[in-house]
Amino acid sequence: MQKIMITGATGLLGRTLYNTLINDFEVIGTGFSRAKAPLHSLDLGNQHAVIDFLEHHKPDALVHAAAERKPDVCEAAPEQTIALNVAASEFLAKQCAQRGIHFIFISTDYVFDGKAPPYLESAQTAPLNLYGRTKQQAEQAVITQSKQHSIIRVPVLYGDVAELAESAVSVIATQISATEKTQHDNWAVRYPTHVEDIAFTLRDLLKHPANLGGIFHISDTQAMSKYQMAYIMANILGYSSTLLEPIDQPSQSAARPHNCALADSRLNNLGITHQRDFKVAIGKILRNVAT
Repeated sequence: MQKIMITGATGLLGRTLYNTLINDFEVIGTGFSRAKAPLHSLDLGNQHAVIDFLEHHKPDALVHAAAERKPDVCEAAPEQTIALNVAASEFLAKQCAQRGIHFIFISTDYVFDGKAPPYLESAQTAPLNLYGRTKQQAEQAVITQSKQHSIIRVPVLYGDVAELAESAVSVIATQISATEKTQHDNWAVRYPTHVEDIAFTLRDLLKHPANLGGIFHISDTQAMSKYQMAYIMANILGYSSTLLEPIDQPSQSAARPHNCALADSRLNNLGITHQRDFKVAIGKILRNVAT
């Protein structure tokens, strides 16, 4: 049985990866300050600790899901962002290459400027903000270490959350009101993708390691702005949609691309497709958190 190591297993994506992959593989999950058994605490900034961990556990594949993903936080803390998103990723990729470990790096659609969608895996990157630039730099470092390493680009994610603020999608439910008007971005086009569908896709790839290597895009195809997501959530929660006001121009501190639609061409060629209806999925999440 393959042994799969996951970094960032305390986060939304990493937690779902752990809970999904453990059904088919031996899985070792790591986190940092929030790690509790059966997860292991591992400081990715401590290179000696990382080497010792790899030497002890000897995974066949490592899925690197740990990252700073909030663009505004990245802009406010650039040194910490670069240390985690770039330096730690490069070091892990190097150590995996030396040990013959399949390295799978979770990247983002924000490596693109959003001006010419949809983007194939071979498209030229041109990030607009620090978050996107750190991911772009990490991608380059990862591929330099080994052509067998994989880069997985994903869009904005949502899923079964411990709290609604854990996802940039589900947090919208906390920003709308039953009694007051609220404003929501209606400029950027997003493709919210459920983390379980990311996990199912990686499971399918890991079952056939010969398919790994290079860049993969994993994305749902339902295009919507945050305003449109808010509209759906308001209806689910029984709020009046007339209280929602669209913002039709960029309004956040870190620059965002307009439309970074990812074309999942490699996965389609492999016959790997996992998607779900957003309205049904977000409704289930909101009901679960409410109860």
